[in-house]
Amino acid sequence: MLLGLLSFVRSIPAEPKVYTVDPTRSELVVQLFKTGIGGPLAHDHVVRATQYTGHIQADLAEPIRSVMTVDVHTAALQADEPALRQKYGLTKALSEKDRQDVQAHMQGSEQLDVARYPTIQFRSTQITQQAEGQYTVTGALTIHGVTQSVTFPVQGEVQADLLHGRGSFRLLQSRFGYKPYSAFLGAIKNQDEVILHFDIVATP
Repeated sequence: MLLGLLSFVRSIPAEPKVYTVDPTRSELVVQLFKTGIGGPLAHDHVVRATQYTGHIQADLAEPIRSVMTVDVHTAALQADEPALRQKYGLTKALSEKDRQDVQAHMQGSEQLDVARYPTIQFRSTQITQQAEGQYTVTGALTIHGVTQSVTFPVQGEVQADLLHGRGSFRLLQSRFGYKPYSAFLGAIKNQDEVILHFDIVATP
């Protein structure tokens, strides 16, 4: 009878648990890379999200039932903070004026146009487990008012009641309706492809 009861308990599906992303312990960073004949005079860049919200409805027993959402405030994106540049191996220093110029171009109407598009949004549509702690996430990513499907790997774990997920993936800026920064007739410009790094810590 006891064995039967234990078997019944194991068969009851666990309810999904909702976690909230903690921005103070998380990091969302985009790397941008220079190109063009004037590349030696240009800079690679790193941009950090400083204000965002996110929720993960996690079903550890059946990950395919899990759902993840993230909303990033574009006006609060910060370009080329000195400490972040060092962390990502960018040893070429930028003056404060150069950093402000990069910030202005990034937020301007020809790039992210933060006045018209105040948020970058991600909504997962499918999460599948590949191996212990290894997942594949597919979802709808909206940047600059354009929504595209993206798929990327995530390394995830739950420790001390904290949900921790990290990974990175590449995307093309042009897929989202705007062109990479370019100056001097294209002699100095950024590559279309960027890398998005995420290291997310979420609490119940």
